[in-house]
This record gives sequence, C-alpha cells and structure tokens, in this order.
Amino acid sequence: MAQQMTSGENGLVAPRVRDLVVMVFTDLDGTLLDHDTYAFDAARPALAALTARAIPVVPVTSKTLAELQPLMHTLNLSGPAIAENGAVVRRADGAVDRAMSRQELAAVLDNLPQDIRRDMRCFCDMDIDEIIALTGLRHDDAQRAAAREASEPFLWQGTDMPPAELTAALAKDNVRLTRGGRFFHIVPVRDKAAAMAELLADQAAGTQSWALGDGPNDVSMLLAATRGAVIANPHVDTETLLPANHNLYISRGIGPVGWGEAITAFLKEDFD
Repeated sequence: MAQQMTSGENGLVAPRVRDLVVMVFTDLDGTLLDHDTYAFDAARPALAALTARAIPVVPVTSKTLAELQPLMHTLNLSGPAIAENGAVVRRADGAVDRAMSRQELAAVLDNLPQDIRRDMRCFCDMDIDEIIALTGLRHDDAQRAAAREASEPFLWQGTDMPPAELTAALAKDNVRLTRGGRFFHIVPVRDKAAAMAELLADQAAGTQSWALGDGPNDVSMLLAATRGAVIANPHVDTETLLPANHNLYISRGIGPVGWGEAITAFLKEDFD
C-alpha cells in the first residue's frame, strides 16, 4: 500500500494512505448543481479529478429517480443513486428499494388534521405549470419531478414554520418532516444517512465516504460520513444546525463552486 509521509503540528511524521477506497455521496440542487440555473460547470474539474482516480459519485437528492436518469447521463455518472431524500435507493445492479408506497403516503396526508393540511401546498396539489413556476424546470423535467414514489414535497403557507403538531401527526404514521433547499418534505424514517449506510454495506470493508450537501436534510449524512462538507447556501444557514464539536468542511464558495472547493481539499488531504 503506497503511503506518503507528512509532518504534523507536533513535528512527528505520520503516514498518509494514498490508495483509499472512497465513494462520494452528494446532494444536487444548491450543492453540485447551481440552485437557480442547475449548471455545474464550476464543478467539472473536480468531477474529472474523481473520475481519474476511479472514485464513484453517488447522487443523494430529493429528486425522483425519473429526474435522476437523464441528469446522471448529463453528469456522466453511473451506478447507484439515492432519491427522494433516502426514501428510494437504486443499487448498482439496478434493483430499486422504496421505503414506502405511494398509496401509504397518500393515506398519511389524508390522516393529517384539516387545519394543518390546509396550510400545506403539496406537489400532489399542484399542476405542472405551478411546479414549473416554483422550480424553474422545463416542462419534461417538471413532469419527472412530479413522479414521486415515496415522498411528498410541499410549501408551508402558514404564518410561521410548520407546527410541532405536524411533526407529531407524521410520527404516528412512522414518517417524518425534513427541509430541503426549496421545499419541506414528508419522507419515510430512512433518511439520506441511512440510505448511504445501506449502499456502503454493499461495498468492500473499509470503504470511506465523502458527503457533500447544503441543506438541513443533508446534515445527518454529512455527520455520518468519513468526511463531510457543508456547501455554502445563501438561502439556508445550515451551519447553525451543526453540533458545536463537528469537524465538517465549510465551503466558502456557493453551489458547484463550493463543491469543487471541498472535493479539491479532500483529494489534497487524502491523495496528494
């Protein structure tokens, strides 16, 4: 195993392992993709550097599998993927695991107190034109975004944040509330961190994880990874949700600029 010797703060020399087995798990909107334009040009050099080292990149997103298929082609990614905030996992062999069914989720919405449900504007309440207006997606992409399998995004239209009563009502049906860069989401108990752990369990022992994200729904994944990075987001101050003793990388750059910055830092630390 090739190693490089590096000097620590105390002057001692420590070995750096250079042939690590790593998987990158990354959020998309506001992280690898620009929050507004969905461009990722600024991240291309870092993506190329990962490809050169045969380090796979696994999207971990609130997007649907239907959205991910053409997007992964554009990003030149293949292999496993985590969709709908962990609710849907596609393994490397193409097998898809859904944490709950669409019918079960519809029943959860029907069970909510009417005064709370009235202030929720869910994707299932919207037509395609409204989704386009809210997301800036093209028509075909908006249709793919609406193809939810095991989660439900919504806008909260109440005067304050969603109340504790909503969280309690969801817990009775064994689902939970999380917040992404644009929407709140009703999702199964399996979150991004748990879905990441399931995919890592399929890998060789000792495989390390690098995780990157910008939203509150990414925090559990970032903290569970070997290395985690919070990508700066001017819309949500995710850093305030971190424990005081965290050791996550906090990017200066926003979106794909920050993504490239963090990946470059991780590569330099572990491989250069």
